[in-house]
Amino acid sequence: MHLSGANMTTLWLDLWHGGFDCASTDNKSLWHWAVFRDRDTWEAHGLAVAACKAYLPGSFDVAPRNPCLHANSWYKATEYITWIYNLCPTLLYGVLPDRVWRNFCQFVAGLHIMSQYSITPSQLCHASQLISDWAPEFERIFYQRCIDHIPFVRPCVHLTCHLPSEAARVGSPICSSQWTMERTIGNLGQEIRQPSDPFSNLAQQGIHCCQVNALKAMLPHLDPPENMNPRASVSLSNGYILAKRDKHLTTLRGAEATVVSDYLNLPHAPRIRRWACLHLPNGQIARSEFQELQKSPEEICMARNVKIVLNGRDCIAEVRYYARLVVHTADNNSDNDEELNAPDQLAFDNVALVTLYSDPHPQLLKHSYGVVASCTKLGEASLQAIQISAIQSVVAMVLHCPVIDGRAEDRYFLAEKMGLEIACLGVEEDEED
Repeated sequence: MHLSGANMTTLWLDLWHGGFDCASTDNKSLWHWAVFRDRDTWEAHGLAVAACKAYLPGSFDVAPRNPCLHANSWYKATEYITWIYNLCPTLLYGVLPDRVWRNFCQFVAGLHIMSQYSITPSQLCHASQLISDWAPEFERIFYQRCIDHIPFVRPCVHLTCHLPSEAARVGSPICSSQWTMERTIGNLGQEIRQPSDPFSNLAQQGIHCCQVNALKAMLPHLDPPENMNPRASVSLSNGYILAKRDKHLTTLRGAEATVVSDYLNLPHAPRIRRWACLHLPNGQIARSEFQELQKSPEEICMARNVKIVLNGRDCIAEVRYYARLVVHTADNNSDNDEELNAPDQLAFDNVALVTLYSDPHPQLLKHSYGVVASCTKLGEASLQAIQISAIQSVVAMVLHCPVIDGRAEDRYFLAEKMGLEIACLGVEEDEED
């Protein structure tokens, strides 16, 4: 938490603001990376960050506020992480000098991998290469072998270089980060009841907690999980849960009717019941256009964009709604999905109707080391039904208007919650044994 959410974020911001002391032999006007010294640039960036709020799902925790107004007033660590590592790589494209921007993206690419809970050997090697190449280039850009620039290379730069080797030794850094330790310390502190001898009490609470956790791990039936499923929900296989069912059956028309009838191999699409939410195995809640368009724009934290596996590759899609399609009935003449507990009569395909985003812009993706995935909506032509099990996570697709090859156009860039497995868009991975 302190490395990514405090130390490195502070370093990047101090560099972009030109917040370091300038020696008499140096000149801040030569610091070409200090783009936020210009007040207009800083304020425009703050407005761009605030405009991203409506596109960020609730699972991203606190959406970053306008840093021009709030960065010095209880700006949370999660806000800094989302702002610097999810939004800045795209928002600072064309603002930072190209060499500085690419070096920053290289750091973010390595940090995204190191922030995952599970890291494959190939990902760890890739992260090690990214960070090993980033650090010397960072020193060439900012330090420049100038004694006055030694403060630019803080200890956290050197610490970052050790993340891959430490992960190989003790596991993913996020599993031993301050997030976990500080929460545990807070929980144990709340359990202390005796004001006298607090440290002995704290030690005993820690021992008791370890003993209880060990028993639960060895004998799981001692602590059966509570049923946390929402009311009127349906638990599917592999941890997926459908929730918030439409009250009435819907007659499909147009492209939706064509997609469903083709999926079921029927001449006409049956009436279906739409579902609004899908609880994913990773704890996120994927919503739908069907649900979110019923709210006012200022109430939406858009959670209908998802990462899916389609034909063996990662894609980004926008969910229109979820449905349980009857694929077999005893009389082959039922549109009802109420009889869930009658397996001899009904069989379902649990699907999501989605529209796709395009592949990322290849130039931006390559130059940013895979960090900036800027896509366009493919619209109604890409509408299709996919298996719910193909949905991997909820992502943000944030509207932006980059200037590429001298032409500005509306596009959407991908932002994934730090800690989840990142998407590999436009990248072929070698199969592992």
